[in-house]
Formats: sequence, structure tokens, C-alpha cells
Amino acid sequence: MVKFETAIPLLLGALDEKFKAGAVISRAHIVRDLAGQLVLVLPDEALQPDEWNEFAKELHSLLETYSPGEARVLLRESDLIDPTDVLDSPDKISLDAPNSWLLDRVLTNQDWVRPPLLHQTTIPMLVAYSVKGGVGRSTAMAMLAWNLARKGKDVLVIDLDLEAPGIGSILLDELPECGLVDWLMESINSQGTEEILGSAIRDALLAQDTDGRIRVLAAYGKNSNNYISKLGRIYGSTLDMEGKIIGLAERLIQLLDMIANMQDPPDSILIDSRAGLHDIGSAVVTRLGAEVLLFARNDDQDWWSYHQLFEHLRVSQAVSKGMGSDDDLRWKLKMVAAQTAPVESARRDWVSRSYTEWIDFYDDESAPVTTEFTPQTFARDAVEAPHFPLFINFEPGIRTACLTNNNDRPNWDFIQAIYSEFFAGAEERLWPIKQENISGS
Repeated sequence: MVKFETAIPLLLGALDEKFKAGAVISRAHIVRDLAGQLVLVLPDEALQPDEWNEFAKELHSLLETYSPGEARVLLRESDLIDPTDVLDSPDKISLDAPNSWLLDRVLTNQDWVRPPLLHQTTIPMLVAYSVKGGVGRSTAMAMLAWNLARKGKDVLVIDLDLEAPGIGSILLDELPECGLVDWLMESINSQGTEEILGSAIRDALLAQDTDGRIRVLAAYGKNSNNYISKLGRIYGSTLDMEGKIIGLAERLIQLLDMIANMQDPPDSILIDSRAGLHDIGSAVVTRLGAEVLLFARNDDQDWWSYHQLFEHLRVSQAVSKGMGSDDDLRWKLKMVAAQTAPVESARRDWVSRSYTEWIDFYDDESAPVTTEFTPQTFARDAVEAPHFPLFINFEPGIRTACLTNNNDRPNWDFIQAIYSEFFAGAEERLWPIKQENISGS
């Protein structure tokens, strides 16, 4: 029986067998539809006229239920209604076969493999993401905002955990009038205005006795009606006047540009993303060009989920061989060891497990050095590597910490004991120390 995961290898094997006589096919595109059925698209000159029907029958029989039928399983490029939709699609990914690409038609999570948007923000930006909830991600980002405010920074915290909002309630004693969900809904119809944005932002009292400021762009506000109906729409895509796809990532870029152009813009942005392999994560992790902190506990469920994500991201257009570009997604990622016992054995185990899951996401160490790229590899204990984490010490008492009441706030020494390493690493991601400054010190 042919299954989803075996269908493409079977098709590529048949393609290789067909052309193994020495002919080199200029290109092959495989289109996988929502049901997982495959269509192979070849140049018109790839086969002799009498070979097309014969090869189509062969593929239909081979793929079984993952064939859309003899008439559709094999197409000439000239058969396509709009050839550019396939041949020039920004969503096609390279396969482990010569001159072969896959165009995966999925309902969600397309942003994971799309290239980053060409966006340069003047405001340092940090995203917190986790594949599972309950790892203390939102609490850690709230504490980071407090830490930055104590150092005189003007911080904007964005609650993008729209389906399970949390950081807004951690930092705010009272909700703003509107929320991010309202701005995103109106932006679909080109009505995401500065007025709506301003009404969705509120100052946190936590920063009142500091030299800095904490503002929160909450997920929802006091007047955010029809929340679930809005939530069901904001992940969809529309077309602009030029026919360009405008999805969640593009609207978030519009939001960030609007924030940067405010009369009093922040000097740093912290984004608390939704947990899970979800459209929000795919948009903010891969498309915004932000620094991304990947929170995880050292348990099998977390690492299994990250293994699935890394395997998927290996074919992302944001990843390039050799990690030669500063824009390579892997340079933007940094693990966070959440809720880890502050003992050497626990830390060592965490690093080892992380390294095991990352090793296939790095470049292949056995790949020969070529003129095209040199494999980028890391030792297990290389602190600069993406897999080597920022540590957060385990402390069960932090779960009940209250930040909205001056009288109930935890002592800062208590916070430092848990988060000091995390704070230092996060600040370095926001404001990297230039190498020339290091060498001159």
C-alpha cells in the first residue's frame, strides 16, 4: 500500500528509472494537492509523443490512491493553465533529486518553507516560540521586559499567542480598549490604522519605578467583540491590487512598520508567539527576520516536536548550504533550556539532547568542501551555536509571581537567580556586540 510519506520517493524512483539511459531532464515539478495526490509536470520535450500516455499509466498504477488519475498524474508544462503558478512559484522547494522541485498545496503552515520577507526594521526584535505550551515562555518574556525597563529601555511586548493569550494578563492590570486581533481583522480590508493600533496598546505599571517603559500590545481588549469569528479569519490570505498574496506574515510586517513610524516608537520589540506547529509560528519564526528563542524542556515530547520542525525546515528557502549568509534562518535561532535544574548534570544532558536533534539540521559534516560552500559545523559545547541554550533555572515559585501589583512583586534578586543567564543571552541577541569592539577591549 502506498502511503503519504512513500508516494514522492516512488515517483522520483520512477522518474530516475525513466531517464537513467543518460538523458538529463532539464526540470521536474511535483505538485501535491490537499489530499496528498501527486501530479508530475515535465517540459514538453521531455518525452516522445508516444511515451506520455504510457508513462502516465505507469505512474497511476505505481502511486495507487495518491494518483489523481491517468489523465492528470502526468502533465506537460504547456498543459498548465498558468505555468508560472507552478514553475515560478515562491513556494516550491528543492528535492533530493537533480533538477526536481515540490510544490506542496497545504491549507496552513506554508510560511515555514517560504523565504524571509525583504524587511529591515530599525527596532531590535526578539520572538519567543515553543512547540509545546507550559514551558514558562510568556513568564520569561515578561521578566525580560522588566529587566530591560530597569536598564532604561522602552519595550513593546506583543501578545501573538492569539488562541491562548497570556503575557497581556501577566503585565497589565487593565486591558486596553482594543487588541491585536482587531487590528489584524481590519488590516485584511486595508483598515489597520494607527488609531486602532494605539487603542490596543497600554502601559504596564511594572515599569513605573524604572528608568524605562513597558508597553503591551494585547491580543484582545475590553471591546474586542466576536473574537473567535475574527480569529477564524486573520490567518487567511488576500490579494492586493497587483495580485500579490498578502497573508499573516505580510500583515505583521505592515504592523511592525506602523510601530516603527509611531511618534514615540519603542527601542525594542518582544513578541510572544503561539506555541505549536501553527501559522503564527511559521510566520514569525521564518518570515520576519527577527531573532528567535526556541523554548524547550528536556523531555521526549518536546524533542520529538522539534525534530519534526527541523526536518521540515531543512528544505526551507530561509536555509542555505554553509550558513554563509547572516540571513540564514539557523543563525537567527537560539534554544532556551526552560525550567532546567541548576546542576551540571542536568545542563550537560540538555545540551547533549539538543545537539542530537540539531545535528541533521546543520550542514552535513561529510559533505565535501566545494567551491559552492563549506559545511558549517559545531562542536557539542560550542556556546555560540544555535543548539547551545540560554538556561533558565527551575523554580516552581515563579508560577505564582504577580507583576501587576507593587506589593506582591517578587524580589529582584529572586528573579535574577532564575533568569540572569537568559537575560544576558537575550540582550546579546537584541544588541549584538560587534567583533571590532571585542578585539579592541
